[in-house]
Amino acid sequence: MEGQIDKADLKVKKLAVAAIIIFHLVGLFGFLIPAAQPYFMKLVPFHLLLMFAIIVFTYNGDVKRLLLFISGVFLCGFLVEVLGVKTGKIFGSYYYGTTLGFKVATVPLLMGVNWVILIYSMGQMIKSFKIRNGIIASLLGGLLLITFDYFLEPVAMKFDYWHWDWHEIPLQNYIAWFIVSVILLKFYYALGLKQQKYIGTTMFLCQFIFFVVLYMTTR
Repeated sequence: MEGQIDKADLKVKKLAVAAIIIFHLVGLFGFLIPAAQPYFMKLVPFHLLLMFAIIVFTYNGDVKRLLLFISGVFLCGFLVEVLGVKTGKIFGSYYYGTTLGFKVATVPLLMGVNWVILIYSMGQMIKSFKIRNGIIASLLGGLLLITFDYFLEPVAMKFDYWHWDWHEIPLQNYIAWFIVSVILLKFYYALGLKQQKYIGTTMFLCQFIFFVVLYMTTR
């Protein structure tokens, strides 16, 4: 019986990995074709919600810990964004466009979801490196996330995710991204979430490749 459950779980994870790759590839081609871009921009919220659903429904560990992680990262990530937009003191002066959908306090609710996806996928990927020290793992994850953000920022401006005042991305943004990422990753490791083989790594690498390719076309 246990063997059958393991096989079923593995099958679900393989399907999830395939879905992650396929949806990122389809989205990438859609964004690369100028005529299709307006339609695919409208699909961005649905794509983020799909990735979030994959995280939730493929997780086979302690659900209470997962829910604590999701609620904690969502609230922290969203509130940091609200403070960032309102004050300009955290990331710099910026504002959100329409691509990410419904806003509360001028910040799309999906930004909380986006932080959950990024921290979860990065935490899962770093866990596969077998780094035992949570602080070192969090610092490495933070460095990888600001590398990711370097490619993300120009793409975000082009496709109306958000915009920087004077169209300049401040160094302050990357410093803040690193600090927030390290704190949230430390929270991830403190909870001891069970590793879901391949899913987190696939999700982060697909996002990274997606934005690197689009970055090359926006230069």
